[in-house]
Amino acid sequence: MAALESKVTELKRDVSSSSTRINEAEGRIHHAEETLGKTEATLDSINKRIAYLESKTDDLENRGRRKNLRLFGSREGAEGQQTLLNFVNDMLTRWLELTPDRALTLERVHRTLASGKPNQHRAVRFLKFQEKEFVYRESRRRDITHDGGKISFAQDFSAETVRIRRGFYTVTKLFVDINAFRGFQHNPCKLRVLHNGKIHLFTTPQQAEELYKSIQQ
Repeated sequence: MAALESKVTELKRDVSSSSTRINEAEGRIHHAEETLGKTEATLDSINKRIAYLESKTDDLENRGRRKNLRLFGSREGAEGQQTLLNFVNDMLTRWLELTPDRALTLERVHRTLASGKPNQHRAVRFLKFQEKEFVYRESRRRDITHDGGKISFAQDFSAETVRIRRGFYTVTKLFVDINAFRGFQHNPCKLRVLHNGKIHLFTTPQQAEELYKSIQQ
């Protein structure tokens, strides 16, 4: 009988010890979960801050490019002995058939970083934003060629904005075909679509595709 009581007492001690260890383990798990929750909240806050700063940086970069155009199709060395700035200034007058009272003022013209190609891109910066917009509009109305090559101009956007726009390429063509495409809004970059007299803004191609499908039904 005494031996049995001793066994029971020992068993109770083991159960009590196990309960203590379980409680300690549960406490550590609870603490770890709290720490993980705080870490995840902090990480989420940091990610939001990074996204905000990236958006602001991209916006500042695009603002700094507002007076810029990209010139495509100009053959390497086409300027001859002239500076690039004087060459482009002279060509703009010819390409757009400008009168003397419509003279443009360029701040600078430089080659892009991609070198060694026969038809490099040129970055053209105008003194005035209005002059840049005028050249862009006029160039789109004309079929400009030089030395047998087609000349074109494009807006100069940041790499991130260009990446986002490329993502909209397929769906943009769909809305162009039904005359609903209305360009892009910036900061952040969003697709603009006219439907039922209202401008709709889309941050992803998938959202825009849903509207297009509903229009076609």
